[in-house]
Amino acid sequence: MESLRDIRQNIKAIKSTQQIMQTMKMISNARIKKAQEAMVAARPFAQKMLEMVDDLKQDILALPQPDDGSETWAGRIFVNRTGDANKVGLIVITGDKGLTGSFNAVVLRSALAFLRENKDKEIFVFAIGKKGRDFLNRLKMPNLHLVYESVGIFPKVSYVHADLLGDAVLKTFIQEKLGSVTLIYNDFKSMASQTLRRTQWLPFDFDQVQKEKEESDFEFEPGMLEIFKILVPRLMKANLYRVLLESQAANLAATMNAMDAASKNAGELVTALGVKLNKVRQAGITNEILDIVNGAEALNN
Repeated sequence: MESLRDIRQNIKAIKSTQQIMQTMKMISNARIKKAQEAMVAARPFAQKMLEMVDDLKQDILALPQPDDGSETWAGRIFVNRTGDANKVGLIVITGDKGLTGSFNAVVLRSALAFLRENKDKEIFVFAIGKKGRDFLNRLKMPNLHLVYESVGIFPKVSYVHADLLGDAVLKTFIQEKLGSVTLIYNDFKSMASQTLRRTQWLPFDFDQVQKEKEESDFEFEPGMLEIFKILVPRLMKANLYRVLLESQAANLAATMNAMDAASKNAGELVTALGVKLNKVRQAGITNEILDIVNGAEALNN
């Protein structure tokens, strides 16, 4: 049986841990409002950029293809007929720290499933978040190339981070002639839940388009393709920025919920140990009384 000293030390240690959990919950709660505001503010611009480029999609694809059998820059972005099917890209967005419930685990499980599905291909990875970066480094797969990494950016994500990531993804996609690029991250649904997203990032897949659009009558100066080359990187970076903000808000919400649950569990454990402490103390007092009574009876006899 544990001594009174051991139980008191356990209670003290759990209370100390509980205070840390409550502090982390308070910090996440203080940051989540700002993160939500930034996330909501980024959504309309990203959506409008999608709609704008989608309006030009059919016009761009109608451009004549080169005679040498290659593909235009626009064709690579939308259709990618000449991409190498044995080369794929993967963007993984996780948190930098643990104590977030299943937030990181679900992303890493999905990333691992993707790696298994493409084990016979060359995989070019873009890792955002320390947890994802460390996980991928531990795999030591010969066909896995960590092209870009960014850690320590949460919870202070800025457009600069999306700008750097977008440049790296586009550069690798074009130069390495990747067949596709997949994005895996947690989308913010509500304070109580986050949704795992695994989407094809390149070539672009406009899910919101229900039917083919007719070619527009716009005239472009200096030219359609030149304007498109300016719009697409901005489109990608605007949506990557939105994704980073979504993941940031989801991370903070997951941390807050995990710390709240852990703090409640710690409180229940402290209560159970308090009951155990009283039982052990009462048992000790009872044993002392019995010893006194037995000693007195021995003297009387």
